[in-house]
Amino acid sequence: MTAHWLKYIDRLEGAYSDHTLRTYRSDFGMFAAWCRPRRAPFLPASAVTVAAHIEDELARLKPGSLKRRLAAIRKLHHLTDKADPTRDAKVDLAMRRASRAQPSRPQQALGITAEKWHRLLAKCTDDLIGLRDRVLVSVGFDNLCRRGEPVALSVTDLTRRADGRYSVLIRRAKNDPEGADRTAHLSIRSSALVADWLTAIGATRGPLLCPVYRSWAWALYLEPLTVGRMLKKLSLRADLQTRDHQKAARPGVRSSRFSPSLTRSAGLSTPPTPSRR
Repeated sequence: MTAHWLKYIDRLEGAYSDHTLRTYRSDFGMFAAWCRPRRAPFLPASAVTVAAHIEDELARLKPGSLKRRLAAIRKLHHLTDKADPTRDAKVDLAMRRASRAQPSRPQQALGITAEKWHRLLAKCTDDLIGLRDRVLVSVGFDNLCRRGEPVALSVTDLTRRADGRYSVLIRRAKNDPEGADRTAHLSIRSSALVADWLTAIGATRGPLLCPVYRSWAWALYLEPLTVGRMLKKLSLRADLQTRDHQKAARPGVRSSRFSPSLTRSAGLSTPPTPSRR
């Protein structure tokens, strides 16, 4: 039986990203599952229930995950016009205990430098999967893409220029949530890889990057999580820190690639802040 609260999250379709909606469903679903065997109401939930949930989960979850859980609880109560229990002092104290119990410095995802980029490309296999991975790494590096951006590209977003290079339309990005679009330009090497990939899969429309099963490309869009797994795999092969790949294929500032034109192409108003090393 479908949980009644899911219909409220469905109302957010189009206003929030798919990743955000999945997070709301997952986190509130976990909270509801925790409440049921304890016969504690979860919508609306009391501050005592939410605080007890945090206390019970702090040994398993990090403070950042608990804050995300609270955000889901807060959003569901807001959507149903219920009083928000997460603003209560009891919940605030429970979160403070959780933060003090697990003090940690956030780990920054490092950018991929030109040297690391070459090493990742060199570790791609020579089959169809390897060709797709080379396209993903190279296109992402050229345009400072976060992992959700290259997997959202369609073949029709590409335009072949007179010089043989491709321009690509980035329809939506983290720094462009309204979808104002930006046009980015691929390097000669990336353009050649894209041309080889399109020839290999015979695609004229549909997703640019797609799953490959038994040497056959399926007309399905990749999930952003696939990018993280793929980059982790290549990083291990190249003997790189796996932390380099976690969120993006974005260049690090030590590659000295940040010209004004590249900054504009990436949709940035200013060059990125240097990574901490």
